[in-house]
Amino acid sequence: MASDPRSLYTQSLEQRREGIARGERRHAALGYWRLAAVAAAVAIVWLALGPRTVSILWALAPGIAFVALAIYGEVHLRGLERKRRAARFFERGLARLDGTWPGTGETGERHAELAHPYAQDLDLFGKGSLFELLCTARTHIGADTLARWLLEPADPAGVRARQAAVDELRPRVDLREDLAVMAEEARTGIDPAALAAWG
Repeated sequence: MASDPRSLYTQSLEQRREGIARGERRHAALGYWRLAAVAAAVAIVWLALGPRTVSILWALAPGIAFVALAIYGEVHLRGLERKRRAARFFERGLARLDGTWPGTGETGERHAELAHPYAQDLDLFGKGSLFELLCTARTHIGADTLARWLLEPADPAGVRARQAAVDELRPRVDLREDLAVMAEEARTGIDPAALAAWG
């Protein structure tokens, strides 16, 4: 296992891309198998309607195979999308290390306060801002929390607690990858702010 972040992220990204390539080949093969099942069903129906004594019930076998392949294909596509999300996680990490991240993330401009004493001077929000560099939130509540942390000074105990959390999460790349992959689904789920207001 690589020790420095760049090597670790590069190696992990290559592994995810190889997995994506394998998954796309398997998806293409599944498409051919589904076509074969349809062709077999059509051939059986044609034979059953012709002069030969073939029962049309035989068409159920390729029909069932087609349904099974379609279900498996849907599950496979979901797994392939998770691999793509994981690859994007490592791509974003490498972009931060390379300094090519400005303009690729959430700018947080909705949190900008013109009257704030230091937000404008420190480029907290906007393209290439500190918020864009730090924000990996996938919900409005997460983004709002980060913006609040940037806009309001924390007491020493709060700062130490956040630094301890960073130290704990830094080596847990697998956990951060899992969270990034799962968090993509939160964008299309229930709006947590609306749920909290309802509660």
